[in-house]
Amino acid sequence: MTAKRTQDKNGHQALKAKATREKILNAVVMLINESGYSSASSTAIAKKAGITWGAVQHHFGNKEEILIAVMEMSRDFYIQSLDKTEMRKGTLEERVSHFVDSVWEHYKSDLYFAFSEIVMATRGDNSDLPLRQIRVNNGLDEHLKGMVEIFNGYKISQSRLNEALRFTHRFLGGFAIDRILEPSMPFEDIHIERIKQQLLAIIHH
Repeated sequence: MTAKRTQDKNGHQALKAKATREKILNAVVMLINESGYSSASSTAIAKKAGITWGAVQHHFGNKEEILIAVMEMSRDFYIQSLDKTEMRKGTLEERVSHFVDSVWEHYKSDLYFAFSEIVMATRGDNSDLPLRQIRVNNGLDEHLKGMVEIFNGYKISQSRLNEALRFTHRFLGGFAIDRILEPSMPFEDIHIERIKQQLLAIIHH
């Protein structure tokens, strides 16, 4: 077999493995959203993904590693959602609006719901999963500190910007939980606009 054929074969296998991993992770997210964390058993995950549990273990090793991967996927999805050109253009008001809208899209996603369920369901586990959750969240915190790029050009102190960003995440995080309890979400648009106004007020303070 030539070097090129070997390279093509390896590339195909890598893409196939990536697709299978994504299928497994999506299966976990769907199961949790449909029936809660407890429904994401090893058997259910394999069945939902359309493969054997042995194949699942080949890609992740065990269920704990799958849950970590789901949380990392949620974090990465959020980071990617903020990497938009419009986030770094326009007036301060426009940038704040784009930022809040992007963060809210993350918090109301099926992926974040799965993330939240995993965190709450495993926080008392004897495994090292809760500690690794902290590492995932710290990675997000580090990224938030770098969000000064979005507001580049405006005279906003690091401490003020961090306060504004944390306010947004804590408010929308609670908002997301309320959305689970009351899916109809009355006044959603009005409240999102008020968050934007409050965020501007914190920045301008």
